[in-house]
Amino acid sequence: MGEQRIPGIDGTGVIVTGAASGIGRGAALLAARSGASVVAGDRNDALLADLDVQAKEEGLAIRTVHLDVGSSESISAFVAAGSEAGSGLYGVVHAAAVAVERPSLDIDPAFWDDVLRINLTGTFVLAREAGRVMIARGTGGSIVNVASAAAVAGSVRLAPYTATKAGVVALGKSLAQEWGPLGIRVNTVSPGAVDTPLYHSQPTRRDTIDKLPLPRIGTPEDIALAIGFFLGDQSPWITGQNLNVNGGALMI
Repeated sequence: MGEQRIPGIDGTGVIVTGAASGIGRGAALLAARSGASVVAGDRNDALLADLDVQAKEEGLAIRTVHLDVGSSESISAFVAAGSEAGSGLYGVVHAAAVAVERPSLDIDPAFWDDVLRINLTGTFVLAREAGRVMIARGTGGSIVNVASAAAVAGSVRLAPYTATKAGVVALGKSLAQEWGPLGIRVNTVSPGAVDTPLYHSQPTRRDTIDKLPLPRIGTPEDIALAIGFFLGDQSPWITGQNLNVNGGALMI
């Protein structure tokens, strides 16, 4: 992984949510190793501190910031920090989300609203704030949202999560159509089973890995490479797409 690079983002500013662990951390490290100035946000301060230590050890330009993607005020401050990184905000990687297993018959409106606020409303607010900065700069940019294979396939005991992730895919398509003429590309990466804390918090997810065409669990680096394809200049005429990265579990 250390030899991988994202072409075209050297010197730019990139913000990454959910960056303390898992997919977000993998994406933040890959972007920084590619020469970007990264602002890494997460609500887990202890893991952010660990990322900060790793960045200093590797000499990477990563600034860690406490971020609550369920708060519009926190998102606005985070994007403002990203607007000052590198040559200005160019890239957005949105990987933060919550997924709590619960039988659908036991879900109350408060729980539903909380997942929606974090997973879908937070995605929109982040994109809106970043879009405003990119449009004001006039240099375009790339937004990559992380959804899930469950957005298409569904998932037992994860109804709010799957609904919000389907919303993330649809939102990306709408923003891609609206902002394409302004030079902003918006794409989505939908992981399958990936070795992250989120995956390991869901015990019923673990019984199908050996049945995959590529029979192993995914890694954060696998997903970071897909994110990097959309983030950099290897995909200049690609927008509004949803890329499934799942070892062949879902083929559409």
